[in-house]
Amino acid sequence: IPMVHIELKRRGVDLREAFNQINRYQRHSFWAGSGLFEYVQLFVISNGTLTKYYSNTTRSRHLAGKSGPGPAKKTSNSFEFTSWWADAQNRPIQDLTAFAKTFFAKHSLLNVLTKYCVLTVDRSLLVMRPYQIVATERILQRITTSTNSKTLGTTAAGGYVWHTTGSGKTLTSFKAAQLASRMTTVDKVLFIVDRKDLDYQTMREYDRFEKGAANSNTSTAVLKRQLEDSNAKIIITTIQKLSNFITSPGNKGHAIFEGHVVIIFDECHRSQFGDMHSAIVKAFKDYNLFGFTGTPIFAENAGTGGNPQLRTTEQAFGEK
Repeated sequence: IPMVHIELKRRGVDLREAFNQINRYQRHSFWAGSGLFEYVQLFVISNGTLTKYYSNTTRSRHLAGKSGPGPAKKTSNSFEFTSWWADAQNRPIQDLTAFAKTFFAKHSLLNVLTKYCVLTVDRSLLVMRPYQIVATERILQRITTSTNSKTLGTTAAGGYVWHTTGSGKTLTSFKAAQLASRMTTVDKVLFIVDRKDLDYQTMREYDRFEKGAANSNTSTAVLKRQLEDSNAKIIITTIQKLSNFITSPGNKGHAIFEGHVVIIFDECHRSQFGDMHSAIVKAFKDYNLFGFTGTPIFAENAGTGGNPQLRTTEQAFGEK
């Protein structure tokens, strides 16, 4: 039974007061014995004018801190981790009445609690921010509409997400990959990183969200095995390895090229333009192609070399 705890203060009172009040409850009441607080998943704090939400990641850590020697460690989230709720245009919904109407609408709240929270491997509960939810929903929507309108395998079936540093791109792409992999029409989700990124920060983060999700492959042979394994729904690989797999004569006519494959590029502004990109879109028939980038290429900052059809991010991946 997921639960939401709402802490209200009078208008004019600093919102941090509500946050600090919950911290006090956590110290004195929540762990006094088994009770309903055991089930709190989200906290909402409001002073009527300003309203924010955040996840309950502190309970198990608090218990762990108390069980060690010496005084209990302070581990509760800082106020900076609280989120505004927002509309699809990313305009914050701060007023309590407007927040309640949208956030507590049954479908919204159930989606946040069941689809847009992630329990990490170390048992921390993360709740997604509104712009991450919107990006994920848009990707899932695009997969559904392109499947229904039979436009798979075109740029109309994909798109790109323009994100900033620190916006939680990995959590967004992981959620999109995870939820896409559960769609009945989708056979595989391929998450593509550049070889330059093989410090594997993304992989380690993916693994934090779901142990084994980053069943990253060390060779093209392993990639081939995973592509043939119906249980490996999400595969993380490098663009170089995927390119080797596609161009290998032994894989010509491989069954995977006929399947419905969702391909997500971790940083779609790097070496995906040009030959490798063309090889991928030529080999796969029914694909959705999505890219995440912090530096999209528009007509005004596009280079002049290479394929004139693939100079901008939109040409390669579809709309923003």
